[in-house]
Amino acid sequence: MPATLCMVYILFADRGNAGAWGFAYNRLYIIIIWALLFSGVLWLSRRPWSAAGITSVILGGLWIGAGIKYQFLGSQLLAPDLVIAALSAETLLEMGLLPTLLVSGYLLLLMVSFWLEAPTTMLGRKHFALGFASSATLFSVLNLPVFYVDLQWTAQYKQTLPVLVQSIWRTQLEEPTQPHETSYCCFKADQKAEAFTETPDKKPNIIVILEESTFQPEQVLGFKPQGEFFQDAYPLKVYTAGGSTWVQEIAFLHGVAPPLYGNGWKSINLFAPGRLDGRIAQQLAHQGYKTKTIYPIAGRFYGGQRFHEQLGIQDFIDCKAMPECNKRRWNKLPDEIFFDEALKQLKLNEQPLFTFIATMRQHSPHDKDMTPDVRRCKPSLSAKQCSIMLDYNERLKLSVTAYENFLAQLKKLPERTIVVAFGDHIPGDVAAYFKEADFYKQDRFRTYFNAWDSARGYVTRKVLDGMAFETVDIAMLDALTLRYAGFESRYLTDKLVHMQACSGAFCGFEDAVPKNQAMLKRPSTP
Repeated sequence: MPATLCMVYILFADRGNAGAWGFAYNRLYIIIIWALLFSGVLWLSRRPWSAAGITSVILGGLWIGAGIKYQFLGSQLLAPDLVIAALSAETLLEMGLLPTLLVSGYLLLLMVSFWLEAPTTMLGRKHFALGFASSATLFSVLNLPVFYVDLQWTAQYKQTLPVLVQSIWRTQLEEPTQPHETSYCCFKADQKAEAFTETPDKKPNIIVILEESTFQPEQVLGFKPQGEFFQDAYPLKVYTAGGSTWVQEIAFLHGVAPPLYGNGWKSINLFAPGRLDGRIAQQLAHQGYKTKTIYPIAGRFYGGQRFHEQLGIQDFIDCKAMPECNKRRWNKLPDEIFFDEALKQLKLNEQPLFTFIATMRQHSPHDKDMTPDVRRCKPSLSAKQCSIMLDYNERLKLSVTAYENFLAQLKKLPERTIVVAFGDHIPGDVAAYFKEADFYKQDRFRTYFNAWDSARGYVTRKVLDGMAFETVDIAMLDALTLRYAGFESRYLTDKLVHMQACSGAFCGFEDAVPKNQAMLKRPSTP
């Protein structure tokens, strides 16, 4: 009974989409899926109380799991997450130990109640089978294409069960159509196109830094930031707001815009192993580079190590391999830990290095109930919005300082090093408490990138080679980086021609560029 009463809470806490129909659809869906499981278990067991308890705990456990995922990752629970949960159970227990123990303990109590409860004799199995068939029919109708929900929603407790169920058959990656045979394509690399025709005489180290949840605070209307932002920053188009960091990781390392892959693109990390080829790391490995990832969480968490290795990373250094990282909580990790590890790796390795670093300092939550500062926040911002931005700004100053200190250390090394830093998305609580209209040009999918060269300083505009766009697509950064470093291939030329034709966006699979398009102008040697 207590578990089933919790379903009443879920029925009203879980929201539908906008409008009365969305409200009604979501509640009807929850009721029907409960009735389907209940009648199925009752048909098999003939124990009504146990059937109600088991059904409620299963659905309640999934709902709690969806809440835990949203808290840490800012995205909805999908069917492939259950596979990942089985592969990374120890990390998931760290995230939600108490809820997991409570659900597990309740299941043990249900087993005892199942043993104590006598089978009912009031109705026969045919009545239970009829109830199951009726529920299954209604459930099938609610899952017809005309009733499909948006799988990309990131609002917590929003159509949780429809999203989870429909993701079973709607999250398979789809191969985009090639407009003509000269286009490189997606899942697997075009080895002929990617073979370098030119390489630099001295191969520089290349470091890519994913600055977690970092964007220019000036984008929030009504907030006056303090301190300097990352120098030479340029607007960057990203694909998610408030979570799903892996989407941007794969966009950079795979070099293709994930939304091109269909409804499953937000879970692209779950499908990457065995399907996707890497671009920049794999290409550089063929040129004698050692490719490494320095990661702020456990490698098994959410398949991180699996998809990085699939995308060409040879050495994955996770948090557990760094003592300073492993002894701290995941949301108390300064950037310096990962920058120090990168410096250590540069000094240890004789080969040129490609290193992908992910930081964690700006991960949500930012709401610390800070007193609103009227000098920094206009009246249009609420107290909560002001608190979030004030904390974000304080952490930003720490990240900028750590970054500049890191560049100063790199400049002392004898080898030339190129550093590209980018923000993966706006923070989760900024996404939750700020509307589209609260942002400059009403854009929640804009962060930044910049480039630095130990031989020349900040070089973002030089990397762009005279091109100018309102934003640059994150999937284009690999081509920009490699060309600036002195590499040439048809792959790079194709991408940069498409970038010019599509105003900085990724449109490599649209027939927007004529066949045999002339090459871009040749860049000067860096």
